Amino acid sequence: MSGSKMKGISLVLLAGILWGTMAPVGKFLSSERTETMTVVFSRAFLAGISAFLFMAWRAPQNLRLRVSQVPLLSFYAVFGVSAMYCGFFMALNFLSVALTEVIFFSYPLLIVLLSPFITREKPARVEILGAALIFLAVILAVLPSLLSGGLSVSLKGLGWAALSAFGMTFYSLFARMTATGGRVPQGTLFVYGMLFGAVVMGLGKTVSTGWKDLASLSRAQAGWILYLSLIATLLGYASFYLGLRHVTAATAGVIGTVELVTAFALSFFVLNQPVTLNELAAAALIIFSITLVSLRKGTPCSTTGS
Repeated sequence: MSGSKMKGISLVLLAGILWGTMAPVGKFLSSERTETMTVVFSRAFLAGISAFLFMAWRAPQNLRLRVSQVPLLSFYAVFGVSAMYCGFFMALNFLSVALTEVIFFSYPLLIVLLSPFITREKPARVEILGAALIFLAVILAVLPSLLSGGLSVSLKGLGWAALSAFGMTFYSLFARMTATGGRVPQGTLFVYGMLFGAVVMGLGKTVSTGWKDLASLSRAQAGWILYLSLIATLLGYASFYLGLRHVTAATAGVIGTVELVTAFALSFFVLNQPVTLNELAAAALIIFSITLVSLRKGTPCSTTGS
């Protein structure tokens, strides 16, 4: 194995592990009664500002916006960034880490269904098969709890988790569309998607919970919010895209499934949350389906990362 490929694998592996820590950290913050809107606003704002400053130093030309780009960036911020962030971290208030992750990872199914309309890319047969396996995995994870004689799973939590999956779908498809169409550079999309999303979530926080909670944040809460914003999000995405310079998107897609493994392991060993057999089976089926799709010839149209 060449040094370049090894470097790429290491970078993508690091990204997957960092992304896998998000759900356990989010669950911990939820257990500490941290306002969810504070978490999601801070994550988008701090990551966006940091990326903006870095781009102003390295590639200031990419910070110039045309009026024609604003509608796309606004849609991306609302239905991609904001929906994914709010849905994912709100779901953790009601569901286990494992179940939240499994439902979130249903987004490849939604990508297959929506890609012909948004990116004009017709999914291959193996992608349709992979999406069907992911659908079965979600059913496997959720149905036993719903049919156990009592409603042991929060429908509100399932709704938020489903919103996160839709958000990730739009996040991925619009990133793909801009990358292939050249409408907005990917770095520009990330920076302004985060900043526009922070504005949307900031307005939501103002209307819903207000800002009084900031004064009562403990050092631990503030520290973990900074971790989510600057390490798991900013460093995670930087590591992933740097890794793509050395390995194919297919290889990165397979390695990226370490996110699920990391989230499940931390949930079980650190948070002491039980992981059911059906959730483990569902995760294994999702990893298998992503691997199956990634090994096909060509470049997959989705990305990963919560």
